[in-house]
Amino acid sequence: MKIIHCSDIHLDSKMETNLSPIKAKERKQEILNTFERMVGYAAENDVQAIIIAGDLFDSTRITNSTKSRVLNTISKNKNIEFLYLCGNHDENNFISLLEDRPSNLCVFDKKWTTFEVGNVKISGIAMDESNCNSIYDSLNLNADDKNIVVLHGQISNYNNNENAENINLSKLKNKNIDYLALGHIHEYVQDNLDKRGIYCYCGCLEGRGFDECGEKGFVLLEIDDKSIKPEFVSFAKRKLVELDFDITGFDNWFDIEEAIVAQSKTISKDNLLKVVLKGRYEINLDKHIEMLEQKLENFYFAKVKDESLLTVKPQDVENDISLRGEFIRKVLQSNLTEQEKEKTILVGLKSLLGEDL
Repeated sequence: MKIIHCSDIHLDSKMETNLSPIKAKERKQEILNTFERMVGYAAENDVQAIIIAGDLFDSTRITNSTKSRVLNTISKNKNIEFLYLCGNHDENNFISLLEDRPSNLCVFDKKWTTFEVGNVKISGIAMDESNCNSIYDSLNLNADDKNIVVLHGQISNYNNNENAENINLSKLKNKNIDYLALGHIHEYVQDNLDKRGIYCYCGCLEGRGFDECGEKGFVLLEIDDKSIKPEFVSFAKRKLVELDFDITGFDNWFDIEEAIVAQSKTISKDNLLKVVLKGRYEINLDKHIEMLEQKLENFYFAKVKDESLLTVKPQDVENDISLRGEFIRKVLQSNLTEQEKEKTILVGLKSLLGEDL
């Protein structure tokens, strides 16, 4: 038997932090398409159930078109059971409030609810402030059953935990759990829960920002009489890629551009790219950040963040009789910290050159 574990899809997320309004709208549509593609994958591969471990939607404000497409996708795949748990982003959304749900849509409540799929019992609970401390004592699973537990939250090991978004793993040990299906963390994480079971964050289906770089997708569970075997399936249409580039030792900006463009050729142009400049540079290096971004325009999206640090030595400006030289010497002789000196010099040089601060 096969079951999919997915989470944190965040349908109808605004997507406007990095993208233009046109591309933000396109990415919103692509994330919805990826959800539908995943369901199509499930249908083609005889998957019996899809566990959605929270945050299917980004908020309670959902467009009518998204509502209808999600319900249509669920309704037309009658052979797949959809087991849905509300997360912190989509609590009390339209699915949990539906009076007439599709017959194959099961929703976990704020008390432990168990659904049977084949020979597997899947138990879940929507955590809030009223139950976050009592869920551990009220979870009772039969040792002879094959048990999957579904929760949405951040792993914590505090004994007195009053945060509804925290999950105390130590209190879930030796509870006869074979697989703990978690949501909330947007990257794939898997480890042992105890001698019997494992816990797993499947991550999100599509990265939405550069804090969600790397492979994204879902977990496919292969289940037989003896075990539950999880496999991460990379499934995103686009990846978010961060490329760190150390400019230390470069004295020519165009050599930096050439090296970055060369490195970027190994990255698919369908992806979103963020180049981060690292290291230290000398005062005479003239940067052209916007020009570099233009040279990366063939990517779906690209931006450059400059985290490099300026190296200024007194001997660099001791013979400079210009206003620039006098300004830098004054700053170097001041009582500012090294970081404050660096920042002051950079702002001053931009001002002297008439550039935007």
